[in-house]
Amino acid sequence: MSRVENITTYSSICLILLRELRIERGTHQAQVADLIGKTPSAWTKIEAGKSPLQFETFVRVCFSFQIQPSTVMATAERYAALLRQHNWAVLSTDLNLSDDLLLSRAQDYWGSPGFRNTTPSGYVMPSVLNGPLYNNLNGTITLASSIRFALDDSFRETQMSTPQISN
Repeated sequence: MSRVENITTYSSICLILLRELRIERGTHQAQVADLIGKTPSAWTKIEAGKSPLQFETFVRVCFSFQIQPSTVMATAERYAALLRQHNWAVLSTDLNLSDDLLLSRAQDYWGSPGFRNTTPSGYVMPSVLNGPLYNNLNGTITLASSIRFALDDSFRETQMSTPQISN
C-alpha cells in the first residue's frame, strides 16, 4: 500500500477558508477571538492548526463574520472536489498538522515573503467564499491563494523566492 502524501481534511479546508475570509475583511485575529469569546492565544492556536477547530467555534466564527456556516461548508465541498480531482485525499477525520499537507502549505504561504509583501491594489478580488472560480474562456481556475500555493509548484516557488520588502 502506498502512502498518500497529498492529504487534508474538511475541517482544515474550513479553517483555511475562515482565515482567508478574515484576511479578506481586514480583521485581526484578536478581534475574531473577542467576537467568539476566546483568548487571542486560543484562536491563534486554532488558526495555526495547533488546536482543533471545534464545530461550535466554527459556527461562532461564521456568525461573527455574518455568514451562514453552510456557506463556508459549501465552499469547502467545492474545494474538496477540486482537490480530489488533483489526487488529494480529503478526510472527515482529524489529522496532525504534520500529516495535513494542505494546512501545512497554507501556513507556509501565510509566512512566505510573497504573502507578506502583498499590498492592497485597489482591485477587488472575488470573495474566497465564491471559489473556486472556473473561467471557461481560458480554462483557468481562480483559487484562494493559500490553496493555490499548495497545488501550484510555480506559484509556490514564486511566493517563497520573492525578496522580503523591509519597511
